[in-house]
Amino acid sequence: MKSKPSKKTTHNARRTQDERSEEMRARLLTSSIKMLKVHSYSGFRVADVADDAGVSRGAQVHHFASKDKLVTASLELVFSRALDRTMEAIAKLSSQDKMLEHAFADAEKFFYSDEFFVALDIVISGYKNGGIADEVRQIAGQYRLAAENAWIARLVKTGLDPDDAEDILWVMWSVIRGLAVRRQIGPKSSHPQRVTELVLKLLSNYADTLRRQRYG
Repeated sequence: MKSKPSKKTTHNARRTQDERSEEMRARLLTSSIKMLKVHSYSGFRVADVADDAGVSRGAQVHHFASKDKLVTASLELVFSRALDRTMEAIAKLSSQDKMLEHAFADAEKFFYSDEFFVALDIVISGYKNGGIADEVRQIAGQYRLAAENAWIARLVKTGLDPDDAEDILWVMWSVIRGLAVRRQIGPKSSHPQRVTELVLKLLSNYADTLRRQRYG
């Protein structure tokens, strides 16, 4: 009489299959982000992703049934990685000293990265494409608002009012985001760094003034 596979064996086989499936999905997303960096959304082809990942077209369709599903999953991965880095950076802070400097450094890591421009391209293209506009807006809002709220909460611990902390963070991110774009259209120079240092100094002085007004 043929014996039935044990529950333990079945569980291990299923887990191994799940792991293989997750590994293939990760490879597809890595290749997708790579292709988006090279070709942008307008030139993005799912066949190129499958080739780069070394998987069959059928396997790619199994995990991501359409170009839009693959693109939105790639966007979510980019934003989730950025959020993870932000939360890790905040968790490592042991004091309130130089909090704005840490916030600036975290903003530069995201906005000066290739991943930011991949995300920016997808977001802009997504807003033009009615099919994925709502999902793109939801993903962007979910992850970037989480990062924003995390930094606001940390700045509040330095003695700032929540509204003031939000204003300071918005100015900071707007400047770094603008500098990131400006760096793409001109020769490299020390100008962005000088502007960053100037804005950091201005915001630090402004934050100190707000604290004095609040606490006397």
